[in-house]
Amino acid sequence: MNALLCRGLGPIENLAWVDVESPPCGPRQVRFRTTVATLGFMDVLMVRGLYQHKPSLPYIPGSVSAGVVTEVGAEVKAIRVGQRVSASAMSGAFAEERVADEEVLLVTPDDMDDEQATSLRLTFTPSYLALVVRARLQAAETLVVTGATGGISYSAMQLGRHLGARVIGAVGSDAKVAYLRQQGFAEAINYSRESFKDRVNALTEGRGADVIFEVIGGEIFEQSLRCINAGGRVLVLGFASGRIGQVPANLPLLKNAAVMGSFLGGWKKHDPQGIAAMTREIVRILSESGMRTPIARTFKMAEGAQAMKALLSRTVSGKIMLVP
Repeated sequence: MNALLCRGLGPIENLAWVDVESPPCGPRQVRFRTTVATLGFMDVLMVRGLYQHKPSLPYIPGSVSAGVVTEVGAEVKAIRVGQRVSASAMSGAFAEERVADEEVLLVTPDDMDDEQATSLRLTFTPSYLALVVRARLQAAETLVVTGATGGISYSAMQLGRHLGARVIGAVGSDAKVAYLRQQGFAEAINYSRESFKDRVNALTEGRGADVIFEVIGGEIFEQSLRCINAGGRVLVLGFASGRIGQVPANLPLLKNAAVMGSFLGGWKKHDPQGIAAMTREIVRILSESGMRTPIARTFKMAEGAQAMKALLSRTVSGKIMLVP
């Protein structure tokens, strides 16, 4: 089979679309022919050697992909040949076929296409974990989402609105502000042109946000502690700026606020069955609500390095997809 291969961590230009040996399918594993994969920041950081998990080399990047089952192991119970499935694991997605453990697979509903089936695993699943499980967002609370046009953050915008919260998007350009308003989100902040904390405080009449869904890190994270409401929750989901922010301990103390991490990969290890049940609930919500992940661009897997550069440019609104 052909796959996007990483032989050494570092420059993404070193990735190569090459012929590799197909992996064997174990007794509790499933093989599927890949139709589409989705690209996330974690995938890029891992290739560059900047992610906390360092894969054994060489490896096939990509965490989430979907396709049609072609082989099932002898001990697999819930999956059969011919079904459409999606898989979410640390690596292996950017290839013509994939072998995955049964426990990381989700059967794709008939009314959902493969692009949405893959996208939700990196968008609505982590945003649901953050907003519903960790922060316990309530109707009428104010939610501020940073990086609001990115895949995971835009899903948080939609989910927050679905849950009845007041939702404010924070982005880095006027074009992205305009995009949010086109999607019905009237309140938006351009933190490249105005103070993030001052604007959040102004929009909330000095109270601050009840929940801040924070993916940027650095200065934006540090300002979040200065525009959070009493009893508020700052959710840490990433560091797209490249800098991990620092927390002066007196700020959450004075506000009785919480700074909480929300990391889907760690939660999977802690409660894999809970993640599976949560994902099924998300599929139900999406089916009933009509919420979808916007697809920004589609690249060939052989163009994986180019796709990663597009993601790093931060000019993309929505998810980037890869096809064999």
